[in-house]
Amino acid sequence: RVREAVVSTQSTGTMFRCTVLFVLLVSAVGAASKYRDNIPEPTRKWKYDATLDHFTYSPESAETFVLRVFEYDTHWKQNKSGPLFVYTGNEGPLESFYDNTGFMFDIAPQFNALIVFIEHRYYGESIPWGSSEAAFTPDGLRYLSSIQATADFADVIKHYKETYNIEQVVSFGGSYGGMLTAWMRLRYPQLVDVALAASAPLPMMAKTAKPKQAFFQIVTSDFGAVNTRCPEVTRNGFTKLYETVKSAGFEEAVTSTFKLCKPFNMTQFDHLVGWVRNSMLMMAMVDYPYPAEFFGDLPAWPVTAACNIMLDEMDESGDEMAALAAAAGLFYNGTSGTKKCFDIYEDFIECADITGCGTGPAAVAWDWQCCTEFQLATPSNNVTDMFPPLQWNPKIVGKYCSEKYGVTPDPVRASLNYWSADFSAASNIIFSNGHLDPWHAGGVLKDVNPTVKAIMIKDGAHHLDLRGSHPEDPKSVIVARKQEVALIKQWLAEGRAKKNRFDF
Repeated sequence: RVREAVVSTQSTGTMFRCTVLFVLLVSAVGAASKYRDNIPEPTRKWKYDATLDHFTYSPESAETFVLRVFEYDTHWKQNKSGPLFVYTGNEGPLESFYDNTGFMFDIAPQFNALIVFIEHRYYGESIPWGSSEAAFTPDGLRYLSSIQATADFADVIKHYKETYNIEQVVSFGGSYGGMLTAWMRLRYPQLVDVALAASAPLPMMAKTAKPKQAFFQIVTSDFGAVNTRCPEVTRNGFTKLYETVKSAGFEEAVTSTFKLCKPFNMTQFDHLVGWVRNSMLMMAMVDYPYPAEFFGDLPAWPVTAACNIMLDEMDESGDEMAALAAAAGLFYNGTSGTKKCFDIYEDFIECADITGCGTGPAAVAWDWQCCTEFQLATPSNNVTDMFPPLQWNPKIVGKYCSEKYGVTPDPVRASLNYWSADFSAASNIIFSNGHLDPWHAGGVLKDVNPTVKAIMIKDGAHHLDLRGSHPEDPKSVIVARKQEVALIKQWLAEGRAKKNRFDF
């Protein structure tokens, strides 16, 4: 099943890449991080012939499709004795995660590790039948699920273990990828020895995380921590928007204030509100301490930057709606500010995920997954958060999914397939979460047992610990990474010792 490598490079003369991103819940695309994580080009890019359907005995189960794999073997090939480091790919092109997961490359020399990134089916170039037209239909999408994806990962890992005689495997993943990496340890413990699941909202997926409004409450707290005026101005800005559209001439006022490319009318109202809300939650997610382009061309501490922009506009014009528009514009226009106007339908697509599904073919794939397995939706209420009240419940999502795909979400099945967030019987899993990341509301925040550990990062945003070391890293993430390395070393050593006791 191994195809010829499409690209093979040597580590001499290290090269660096800049690629287009699509990441979990992203509504804007950009290139890799401004600050390069010193991530080298893969030493090999190759394609694995993955089974289309792992779980039925049918003609379809004999079909295969191409799954992309990136490999970096510089630290491993010196003695070929280290573990396999595997990144379980998310809902986007593989380059996105390869270029933004510097932690694996930072620590690989300590382990003599072979690094492998595996692309998730239906994302990037790993499209069944090699055709978006065939794959992204209700019939074609039936092979897209986390269970099928983890089976793909298991096959690739098995290939590496057998081909290169590798004994131990550590899996890594952030966000949805973190969910997948935890599930790999749970579902395939014979293949994965240790898992580091960063910013993985598993309890939220299993409907055990409470309160439901916590996600937007954390976004509000992030802005309030910069300046207590920011949530107030945001709330008042939305109120003024709602009042403006009730007055004569509102079309021109809204178009001008939000710098829209197309004249505004009331059919766009809900989408505009979503566009603004999405900008703020995304900046809270990627509130990194240095400039980055993971979700857009953003400055260091983008929440602070957006809050300051909002307050500057407020102090200058006294217009809360203009202040709200200015803050939202930072996310979609970035620090470069090259856009003269905003196309809110190009920037943000509404879907089964209340926070957006991104753009392009990957948006359809994630929309499908939220219409089948995952219900990560959380409502806003304008009481504990600064956003307009928004009801988002299984009935609303079910109606949308039924009309679009002819399916309705079945989160109970997904929850049962993956232990319903009860990890008491699990082992060798690290769950890390950043306090600034709104998704930590749905994460594992306390140790479950001595070998299922939770690490909270005080000044961390969305899987900041998986990014490469940076001079501006807060102390909390530096400490967290040291804890993660220590646990990985400990559990791998214990695994080797246990194996030696039973080798005769």
